[in-house]
Amino acid sequence: MGTSSIYRGPIDNNPLLPKDFDPNKYEEEQEQQEKEPLAPWKSAKSSMSQYINESHGNRGRILRSYTRALGGASTAASSARSGIKSAISLGRFLSSVSSEGIINTLQSLSVNFKGKEVEELFSTLVNVLVPESSLKEDAIARKASIEALSQLYELVEQNNMDINTLDSLNPEFFDTVMATFISSYIFERLLNDLESRFEQYATDSLLAIEKETEVKEYIVQHTDVRLREINFKNIDYNQSKIENVFEGIYRECYEVLEDYL
Repeated sequence: MGTSSIYRGPIDNNPLLPKDFDPNKYEEEQEQQEKEPLAPWKSAKSSMSQYINESHGNRGRILRSYTRALGGASTAASSARSGIKSAISLGRFLSSVSSEGIINTLQSLSVNFKGKEVEELFSTLVNVLVPESSLKEDAIARKASIEALSQLYELVEQNNMDINTLDSLNPEFFDTVMATFISSYIFERLLNDLESRFEQYATDSLLAIEKETEVKEYIVQHTDVRLREINFKNIDYNQSKIENVFEGIYRECYEVLEDYL
């Protein structure tokens, strides 16, 4: 199933956002980031270009240069605001499904599920978790959310399209979905920043897709070193310091990518 098929169109609210989240302040921060000079990116772009045209096959070098271009692991994590926000939203959703069941969770989110096909329902969930936005950062988190929710869709699909299958969400699957979101966010963020290198240096679209896939696999494999140590189901997603918790998770992932030798 293509991940783009599980969402359609926006809705107006997002009940899963932290209560103290200020969208106006967030948008100002993102606009400022987009205006900042990109001089530190030369090494990252050069490394990616060389990888695409097969001057080297070292994916670790790409991720190290890229993380440093973001300002290092700590800065890369603290600037991943939409990735943090959306991970919390996804975690709260999964936590509610685990404790209250999918039907009660949908009702609490004011999601009308009666008479809807499963695909349409998941489309609505994408919009609840990550509403459409004109900000690039939000678009990145949205793509990662689609990737993560696609795993839930596939689980339902494998069980005769019975949405109640999600009531038996086990800790391992919970962890897998959350880890998928985080690694996908890191990849989609890189792709957004360096995609022009694929377009410029790949000799054809198939080569571009192949190289993108290789880089994504590297990110998944190496961030898993940290992510598999986390019990996502046991996290309190309503704690006051929850944003700090996920900033720390992103920092550890970026540290792995930056520490390549």
